[in-house]
Amino acid sequence: MTTYQDLCRVLENNPNIFLGLDKSRELKFREWLPENMRVYNAFVNFALELKRNTRRDYYSARAIWERLRWQSLVEDTDPDFKLSDSSMPFVSWLSMEAEPEMKGMFQKRLAKSMQKEQLKIEAARLLKQYN
Repeated sequence: MTTYQDLCRVLENNPNIFLGLDKSRELKFREWLPENMRVYNAFVNFALELKRNTRRDYYSARAIWERLRWQSLVEDTDPDFKLSDSSMPFVSWLSMEAEPEMKGMFQKRLAKSMQKEQLKIEAARLLKQYN
């Protein structure tokens, strides 16, 4: 089981781990994480179970997140606990960095705002290349 201290070391050693994701959501995630290590570890356990039993090297982080959401609705005794979608990309990206067996298991998608910025940069690069 991964500890919060383990993840802190990963984050310290990889300051750009979430490059491409929304910065304000990253700050909220960093506040959320210490109190939600059970969510992180359950996500990792489900992902590794899937990888080991189906021999799949790649899968949808969203599907695993929805399994966690369903399980929390059925089994959690705290009626106020909600699993926000905004934490899912951070958990999946962090798990691929922190858990050796999970490297490359999920596709990294940029935040929509970052996608637009990347398109502008790419367009400018192509224009410069052809002018």
